[in-house]
Amino acid sequence: MVSAPALRDALVNGLGDGGTFVVDMTGVTFLGSAGLAVLVEAARLAQQSNAALKVVATARAVTRPLEATGLGEVFSVSDSVDAALS
Repeated sequence: MVSAPALRDALVNGLGDGGTFVVDMTGVTFLGSAGLAVLVEAARLAQQSNAALKVVATARAVTRPLEATGLGEVFSVSDSVDAALS
């Protein structure tokens, strides 16, 4: 909840430019509903802006909520930034 607004601002500003936007969540230790909501909003924005939103996640703290909510199917999830960009 604390960092979700900063994540939202970064995503909204970055996705407005189009192109590919990679969210590197390798250092994230908790992903709750506020963070998931921001990612869903960003996915919609990316679609509207013809941008690509890619998520880098390896920690179970991130992958599990994505899988449990079905959002792992919505996002392009990679295990490294290099993999996300290729």
